[in-house]
Amino acid sequence: MVGKGPNFRISVVIPNRNRRIQVVRAVLSVLENSQVSEIIVVDDCSDMDLSVEYGMLETMGVMIFRQTTHSGGGAARNRGARECTGTHVCFLDSDDVWMPGRGLRLQAFYSRDDNDRTILVSSALLHDDGEVQKPFQPEWKTGSSLIEYVYRDMGRVQTSMMCVPVDLVRAYPWNEDLRVNQDTDLAMRMSRAGVGFHIDQEPGIIKDETLEDGRVTTGRETADRSYAWYQRESGDWSPAARSGYHLQDRVWRLADAGRRREGFVALANTLNPPVCLRESARRALAMLSGPRVYKWLRTAYRGYVGHGRATNVALRSARQRWRDLDARAKSLCDAAQVPVTPSITCQHLKLKKD
Repeated sequence: MVGKGPNFRISVVIPNRNRRIQVVRAVLSVLENSQVSEIIVVDDCSDMDLSVEYGMLETMGVMIFRQTTHSGGGAARNRGARECTGTHVCFLDSDDVWMPGRGLRLQAFYSRDDNDRTILVSSALLHDDGEVQKPFQPEWKTGSSLIEYVYRDMGRVQTSMMCVPVDLVRAYPWNEDLRVNQDTDLAMRMSRAGVGFHIDQEPGIIKDETLEDGRVTTGRETADRSYAWYQRESGDWSPAARSGYHLQDRVWRLADAGRRREGFVALANTLNPPVCLRESARRALAMLSGPRVYKWLRTAYRGYVGHGRATNVALRSARQRWRDLDARAKSLCDAAQVPVTPSITCQHLKLKKD
């Protein structure tokens, strides 16, 4: 049976644009998994020259495909899904990394017959400016819709967390017209079509949420595009899901775009009905204090209550993993810039795979 036993093959598709060290770091984290049969990097028409880095990745067995026009992450992921040969596809953002053992957990899950047409959502740890934390990830409530889970229950279902049977992602491709809310849109369409989801509480990835200039998720245009998507899709949403969208999406996009007045209006919508008063209060504090002061307050708070977190073995190990992968990626990228001589070859860059 396809996807069972020796037939189970994972393809990992990594869209990338203008990221050098990050994409190498992502690849290094995946190569440790013998269950991964291929890694595909789809370059979304980068502005910077990444030929050296891509050449290095090809020596590791990574397949590189280049888009001729900048078409966004959805188009890059669809390209990867068309090109892959695995039975299942994992999509990984180029600034995120896999946790050890994820491949084994995916294989164990899909070895069961009743999971043939189910999307496995691995939980995520969050990396933010050098620190790693474990966010709340609720259990999936039987009969709950994807939208209710994401917005009412505050569950995470994001691109790098999903493993999808290849026939499903080809039947329900990414919406290439969207620049934001792509992951929720895809999962929502699959959920409405009867595709099942399972939440794995064991973290499978570390997702980078460090704020950086030029990130796709920030800016005035992004906030407006997200809201336009919400207005089109939310006709049948419950009041709690609508409130949750404003809390988890609308408020912070407006705040990041510098539109604080609109942000406070959106914040009022998070209270009708309230989904999480604590999170609403946190968003309000962030907007009132401004990003610089809020970052200082958050750091001070974590220092006050975070001794238990700091001693958490799993989080400490994940933080060290991030740092080690980052250091290895930087070292490899720097070495790749050195002209090749008879005594220096790229053979040492190859990683042994089972």
